[in-house]
Amino acid sequence: MISRICTTLLCSVAPFALFAQAVELRSSDNFINVEGQIVGYNGVMVQVETSVGVVAVPASEVICFGDGCGDIIASNNFGLTASSFQGVDASDTVVEATPGASDAFTIGFAAPDYAALHRTITGAYAVTNASATSVDLTSVGELVMEDSSSGQTASLSLSARDATANIIIGAVSLNGTAPAEYNTPAAWAFGTSLTHQMLGLNAFSVIVAPNAGISEISLNDVARIFAGEITNWSQIGGADVNVLPLQLPPNSRIGAEVQRLVMDPAGKDIAGNVLTMSDEAGVSASINQFPGSVSVVTTGIANEDLVVDIVGACGISVAPTPFNIISGDYPLVRPVMATYGTRATTTLIADVFDFASSDVAQGLLENEGFINHSAIMMDSGKKNARLSGLLEASFDEAQRAAAAEMFQVLFDAERLSPTMTGGVASGPEGAWNRASMIDLIDLLEDNANNGREVVFVGFGQSTAGSTAAIDASVAAANAFETLFERVAASTIASGGYTVSSYGFGNVSPATCVDGQVAGSEYTRIEVWLR
Repeated sequence: MISRICTTLLCSVAPFALFAQAVELRSSDNFINVEGQIVGYNGVMVQVETSVGVVAVPASEVICFGDGCGDIIASNNFGLTASSFQGVDASDTVVEATPGASDAFTIGFAAPDYAALHRTITGAYAVTNASATSVDLTSVGELVMEDSSSGQTASLSLSARDATANIIIGAVSLNGTAPAEYNTPAAWAFGTSLTHQMLGLNAFSVIVAPNAGISEISLNDVARIFAGEITNWSQIGGADVNVLPLQLPPNSRIGAEVQRLVMDPAGKDIAGNVLTMSDEAGVSASINQFPGSVSVVTTGIANEDLVVDIVGACGISVAPTPFNIISGDYPLVRPVMATYGTRATTTLIADVFDFASSDVAQGLLENEGFINHSAIMMDSGKKNARLSGLLEASFDEAQRAAAAEMFQVLFDAERLSPTMTGGVASGPEGAWNRASMIDLIDLLEDNANNGREVVFVGFGQSTAGSTAAIDASVAAANAFETLFERVAASTIASGGYTVSSYGFGNVSPATCVDGQVAGSEYTRIEVWLR
């Protein structure tokens, strides 16, 4: 499997390198969208060799996207300069693997139990020989790799005690803020210099005593409870019962993750009088015994009868179902990632951690207690309820048109769990996207889906209103459609798939999750099959 993923997400740089002037020319209104190799320019019109022949577009009315833009401007081929175009974005760069490059990386762990996850991934990678790379797992747990075609070599070994590791494996939050790392989807899909890669997935649930009188709660209110600001359930619409928050030790892995996942984004600390218990089983059992009690525990051990939904800022409540967790619709997800302190110069390290998202690796990690994030389909009843809601909602003029199109397009479609961040993304968001794309390609390798249409659907908000939100979501969905056609070309061809994209802005979003990168227009990209 990973040989195909490597081909699509990393190793496909070679064909693009042969055509250094491969670009995408796109007008700001998306009326013009042409991909191919620039073959001429007459001072006004740019000629592009596409899959359907030579197409001419006015240079001044399009933005040039892709690494070929920088190449052709630097060489001044055909007399094209940056000022010839409406704009240039060369950040959509396919990074060519450096022949003969070598990485000798050490691995550290944010908590000791992540070592087992690493052993599972590297052991399975070596045993399955999941790529064309020569792989050897030594007796001391060092993974040694060599790619004879490129001359690249790499090794992964455990970091010495008290030494600084090149890569730390640990839980990473998708809440709060993080710096922008990727300007376009291609940057996290084709880049070799990654900041994060997703390996496993955990989730947490809020459990509440039955007499509290609530069925849903916001993350901000959870933080306020543990900070001591909410002391009675009636303060947030519940029963007139005192609140009793229970926690795991703050220095435990679970306790520390709850602090980072719930408290830090709200800018709060857990109050000193919160009752601390030694283990999750004890906490979970106590919720039924202690009136008004509440806690946050790992979803896998939570009593479903005590779990409450999480309400986002936009008012949508989301339950911790398997689909909602895997899709990222549920906010209390805690992905485990490889965080790079040193950027790799080879494709080999990324190849290993891409393997972690394969069906084979995810099945093994599920046995280790992690959530299997392989792609699944949404329950048809949940999908139908979402679409039926379009018939009863109140919309402005722009939203009404989008809602009508959404109902028509998705009525006979099925939503898949892979869901991605559109536009500018942080390192963790890029890692989530990359894993979701691998999950999607894996699912489409199933012959049962052959001949269907893969639909990328954008949703988003904009301070400029509904029309701007819809436009932003259309542009983001288009970008993912284009990317998918590049990374999954062989899958699309062999399965007889067609690909399309739509954007519905702020009409019927599935969740209230916001992006990490402050100030950027946030969009989410869902994937549907019809």
